[in-house]
Amino acid sequence: SGPVEIGPQSTLERFVEKIRVARSSPKWLLSTLYFKGHTSRSIIMAPGHFGYPIEGFYVYGWSISGNETAVGVKTRGLFVLFDVGIAPTWSISAKHVFISHGHIDHIGAICQHMRKRELNNIGPATYYLLPHLIEPVKALCRVYSELQGRETVQMYEPKLVEMIAGSRIQIENKWWVESFQTDHVVQSLGYLIFRQDFDTGELIPEIAYTGDTRFTIYTLPAHPKLLQVKLLISESTYLEDSKRSREYSQKYGHICITDFAINSRLFREVGAIFLIHFSDRYSLQMIKNMVYSSLPKELAEKIYCSLAAKKALKVEHSVEPFMP
Repeated sequence: SGPVEIGPQSTLERFVEKIRVARSSPKWLLSTLYFKGHTSRSIIMAPGHFGYPIEGFYVYGWSISGNETAVGVKTRGLFVLFDVGIAPTWSISAKHVFISHGHIDHIGAICQHMRKRELNNIGPATYYLLPHLIEPVKALCRVYSELQGRETVQMYEPKLVEMIAGSRIQIENKWWVESFQTDHVVQSLGYLIFRQDFDTGELIPEIAYTGDTRFTIYTLPAHPKLLQVKLLISESTYLEDSKRSREYSQKYGHICITDFAINSRLFREVGAIFLIHFSDRYSLQMIKNMVYSSLPKELAEKIYCSLAAKKALKVEHSVEPFMP
């Protein structure tokens, strides 16, 4: 069973009934994203479906600049995780994890991801990362094993694969990944996922992930297929149209939303854009307002904002009182 959309045509009674049915399930999630031209869409996801449907993919997002970032994309025969600054429950079934760079908010939960897979009797995932990160991650695994009190199987011999700009690997029967150099303050990679056509053998660009980067990867394309994907997952750390935001984006290796507005023509062939990595200075409502008010209509209609982490921060702490 797939997701059930609570749309503007639904009656209040039908909405309440769907909430009741969803809550009766042992696992349920109210997942919300926001995009221009609609109210905030709330989707009651059936058990096992925690992603949001975009361009034929289920997309899972958790990202706050400087704090933690992890983005999952699922489709038939494929579930990949981009960065692992946090390891939510939905992330542990991803057996291919592509890490953009070594900053803690993008790699800090790698050992937790390994341990959660082991606890759930899932075999080791494969982690793809820059060569200079391999030994530090191995050392981190040894330290975590020591803290755990015993050597865990997945941390004892982690499956780490070196990636440099231009690397190409096949990860599943019809899925290939190519890495490309991005423009951050440290060495960093982006990733392009291709689906191989069964009949022609052609590699079709499907998904791109940028990690942290300046906008130069678009104006001087870091990969010839980058702006032809169905789903582009891109950072957009700063949202003000100000000199300060532009200076910060250049200084710290990030993107300002005005970059998208000024260069909207570049994204004509992109199916949808999933924006992540908003600065923690922005509230939920500020993100909604500032993103869409900044962009021309033809681009705004392609934009989805990752808001799960921001929404989670608004959830009040609660306890379960004694019920005699």
